[in-house]
Amino acid sequence: MKVLFISNGIWDYDGRLRELVQVSRSLGETKLITRSINNVSHYDHIKIVNKNFISFVFISIYHALISGKTDVLFIDNRKAIIPAMIIRKIKRPRFTILDVRELYLSNEVHHLQGKIGCYFESLMIKKANIVISANKQRSKIMKEYYKLSEAPIVYENIRRIEFSENYNEKYYRNKYDDLLKRNTCKIISTSGFSVSRTNDILVKSMNELGENYELLLVGGGTTEDRNVIEGLIKDNGLSNVTLIDMVDADELKFLLQNSDIGIVNYHQKDSNNKYCASGKIYEFLFEGVPVVTTENEPLREFCDAHKVGEANNNYSIGISNVSQKYEYYKKNVLNFIKKIDVAENNSTLLKAISKKIEGNENESR
Repeated sequence: MKVLFISNGIWDYDGRLRELVQVSRSLGETKLITRSINNVSHYDHIKIVNKNFISFVFISIYHALISGKTDVLFIDNRKAIIPAMIIRKIKRPRFTILDVRELYLSNEVHHLQGKIGCYFESLMIKKANIVISANKQRSKIMKEYYKLSEAPIVYENIRRIEFSENYNEKYYRNKYDDLLKRNTCKIISTSGFSVSRTNDILVKSMNELGENYELLLVGGGTTEDRNVIEGLIKDNGLSNVTLIDMVDADELKFLLQNSDIGIVNYHQKDSNNKYCASGKIYEFLFEGVPVVTTENEPLREFCDAHKVGEANNNYSIGISNVSQKYEYYKKNVLNFIKKIDVAENNSTLLKAISKKIEGNENESR
């Protein structure tokens, strides 16, 4: 079976994308078209670097047309839908798979570009043979919202960060020497300077927690958000907050391994965030790091069920509670990750897809 996999995600940073590709390759011979920061393409992986969306559309269509037979068209997320619709018309694959990793609902989107995206996504959700969502809450909402005959397959964002073959621990130990030698409880958020993720409130909480606690905000963000965060640091006279721009997987894994508590935070102003499907929580846990999360339903249920941290919108209380019972939470994290396997999660999705394909083939005979 020949699979054409299209994604507007950046290969180097997108954990869900890379895991979906593992599933696709197990399904059949796969050709990838993705964005990347690395412009070295291979015959089976076309990497699109520093191009605008229109260029992504035309490049995707071109490589799809010269790729030969396509049995399965695998579409990763909504921005890949535009070229995929054209490719689907021309190549006529036997099966179309759509991963809906976000939950953007038209009535909750207030700008034209977003409305257009929702329109095309709704069309493809109806046309696809197989639809995938990122957690049970989203799957249920999608079934009702789009009036689907059955709920989308649930494929959670279970992923762990792996070191590359070029990983140099000595380099990162030297780079972060000042940080590592400070005897503080290190809290890490990988949502960068994002104010919409309530990192402004998180920064303010560092004033209450005091100098025995230290916050790392990793991942960068907009200039506007950075200015807000830096203003809060200055106004509150904080010396226990460090801003770190976007880093590669090696550096991120190193930082996680040298942190004590991970922050998983989302707002609750729309369904996409309210019913978040966090891969960050698994990245923290796989490094043995307990978490403090916001009180979104999936995160609260997760913490309650597995006792790997605390869901509390009051960051200072949540962080204090986890740090005071740190060995308890640490032990639960280590026990939890023994039961979780990325490959098994992928295998479960593969079996569900294969079953659907087999069922559709039997119906068509």
